[in-house]
Amino acid sequence: MQGDAGRRRWGWAGLVLVLTAGSLLAASQGARRPSPSYPAAYPDLGITLIDEWVSDLDVPRDGKSIAYSRHDPRDWYMDIWTSGGSGRDRRCITCELAEPAKHRGGVGWHPSGRFLAFSAENDDVRTRKGDRLAEPEVGLNTNLWVMSANATKAWRLTDYETDYASPKGVVFPHFSPDGKRLAWSGPVDHAKTGAGREWGEWAIFVGDFEVQSGVPSVRNIRTLQPGDQHGYYQVDDWSADGRRLLVSANPNPGQPVTGLDICELDLVSGAFRNLTRTPGEWDQFAHYSPDGRHVIWASSRGLTEHFHSIDGVNWRRDIKTELWRMSRDGTGPRRLTFFNEAGWRDYAWFRAQVSGTSGVYVADNGFISGGSHVAVVLAYDTPQGLFGGVLAVLDLDRRRSMTDLTIPASGR
Repeated sequence: MQGDAGRRRWGWAGLVLVLTAGSLLAASQGARRPSPSYPAAYPDLGITLIDEWVSDLDVPRDGKSIAYSRHDPRDWYMDIWTSGGSGRDRRCITCELAEPAKHRGGVGWHPSGRFLAFSAENDDVRTRKGDRLAEPEVGLNTNLWVMSANATKAWRLTDYETDYASPKGVVFPHFSPDGKRLAWSGPVDHAKTGAGREWGEWAIFVGDFEVQSGVPSVRNIRTLQPGDQHGYYQVDDWSADGRRLLVSANPNPGQPVTGLDICELDLVSGAFRNLTRTPGEWDQFAHYSPDGRHVIWASSRGLTEHFHSIDGVNWRRDIKTELWRMSRDGTGPRRLTFFNEAGWRDYAWFRAQVSGTSGVYVADNGFISGGSHVAVVLAYDTPQGLFGGVLAVLDLDRRRSMTDLTIPASGR
């Protein structure tokens, strides 16, 4: 349970947020299925549900635990939780953290297990819209923070002031495999908009992570804008040798933010190459396999999408993606999930056990258990406008051994 630290978050904006979230939760019960007791295993599909109201996750390189961001249904601000792959040892590690007091998410493990980096909303954000735009995937008016793994202390590493006209922020920080560097992305010029820069101009930041006398800091920050178009960038993962970054971006002139590709940035040579080339589809959240031979990512390829609006977080209403795997060089793409196509067991299971939504947004992910399982966020929108998400673990070996993921004709 949250103590005084959690109650400090509410204020007027928080009061509006909790009343709105509460009414939406009540209204959405017709669309959402009754919550199972977590964890909930569905071995016939190789799926285990770990938790609900989840937005993103990170898995350390040993693959033994999951850190994830979870909405508190009482005030809708995010906290950071951890769990093993079984889901039986879930715990909130920021619920008693006094500062920062609002959204805490977009978490990244330090390889030592001693620290977690995260994006946190500035405490002086005062509007509900500002609260929504400070969530991890948007990250406006946020700062980079690091906390001890037991969350007894947190340190702010950047100093972006709240600015509604030209906001700065931090999206999805990730430590290098040796723990000596931090990489993240964020907006640099909100005014530079246009085709391909619908969300303004963004950049990638890479800095040296240091701990002196027990106090973490980030120094020598480099600003990188690879590609010909400096639109949206999202840092997804580091290669095992610490030389390359997997990045979700729209780097080509005129390529819209709704047509993100997966790219690989060589931090030594500066080379920036596409692993996917699907400017009309949404590719995001890429991660290297433990052996470095494959990449998994979320993609809308093969799915019909029409975005009515991409302002703020409106794109969430229309996004549909599935989990895919490809070779390290971008060849041999193979689809792993089928949550958005009628006639598939994934589709029927999600609507029976999670939500009767029109679309599933397979989002952040990461390998666990040596690469035999994948932790993934399955997000969805409801007719009432409440964006939810469940944390699931997919047993890849089990799903690969299944002869057919389609529904038998007699069960249609």
